[in-house]
Amino acid sequence: MTDSQLWAFAVTFLAGPFIYLMLVRAQTPLVLLPLALATLGSTGAAFALSKSQLIWSLGSLWLAWVLTVTLLVLALKQRLTQPRAWRACFVIGLLATTLPWFGLAAAQMMVS
Repeated sequence: MTDSQLWAFAVTFLAGPFIYLMLVRAQTPLVLLPLALATLGSTGAAFALSKSQLIWSLGSLWLAWVLTVTLLVLALKQRLTQPRAWRACFVIGLLATTLPWFGLAAAQMMVS
């Protein structure tokens, strides 16, 4: 495993779930709008950087993914009334933050 692959693995499996946990555990009810704006900003940054700095563009796209998963889980948290449903949604969201790693691994497998 190269250094860049090791960093991508660490960011995906450590930083992604950590960001998700910190945002979901925040007890602030007005977090949806700032989170949606941060998601749009991160997506816009990914597209703006796609021509010049590919690694930063990929990082911004990854952050947008984690923020989108968090936004979806927080929106569902407001709608779900049963604790078991909320726990299942929480765990699925936590696992979903690692999905970009599998996309990177599949892409690398196809080109090598």
